Amino acid sequence: MVLSIIIPSKNEENYIKGVLNSIKNSYLVSDEYEIIIADDSTDNTIDIIKSFDLGIKIVPGGPTPVARNNGASVAKGDYLLFIDSDVSFTNKNLINNLIYELKNYDLVTCNLKCSNDKLVGFIYRLNNFIQKLSKLDKKPFSTGAFMGFNKKLFFELGGFNPEYKHCEDYMLSKKVDPNRFSILDGFIYTDNRRFIKMGYWGMVKYFFKNTLNRNNEDYFKKEIGYW
Repeated sequence: MVLSIIIPSKNEENYIKGVLNSIKNSYLVSDEYEIIIADDSTDNTIDIIKSFDLGIKIVPGGPTPVARNNGASVAKGDYLLFIDSDVSFTNKNLINNLIYELKNYDLVTCNLKCSNDKLVGFIYRLNNFIQKLSKLDKKPFSTGAFMGFNKKLFFELGGFNPEYKHCEDYMLSKKVDPNRFSILDGFIYTDNRRFIKMGYWGMVKYFFKNTLNRNNEDYFKKEIGYW
């Protein structure tokens, strides 16, 4: 079984090393995975990607849903792992654990931690709690920062809707049978840059509005400056 690791990227020269080093240092057999980066950068991201001897395939990027779909369209694997370009992880077995879990589930995610901000770390703990509750709500919530999918089901569900300007990950994950959804014990790390961009209170309001509008598709098609 092959895992296709798909990373959307746009001007990530300050971050892309973290996720690629995390993958490189994982306990993985080279012929059991591939890395596909859907890139739309104008900075030095491409040069950094090419400096890694990981056989990385680079395809056209674009808005996040489009970039992810572009990567999936050329994926050879039976399983897909969508992972953001600004994350890292220290558990060398995290991806192996994902592969094992995907043998029994259609959608697998993990928990989030913040690497440099205690307040954001607290908010991420709430996010992790909501992920667990989502199984009871019958609408699985998976963050696109680390989202493992059975490829067959991914395409049956139509992939990520390119009309969504944000939360395309949740809008897709909630279509999955909650009995086929799993959350790994492990963590991925990211920083507080999204909170810096939108403001702490702005992000709290953003999460609240997302919850209120979770059944309103038109809301997620509006540009709110998240990306």
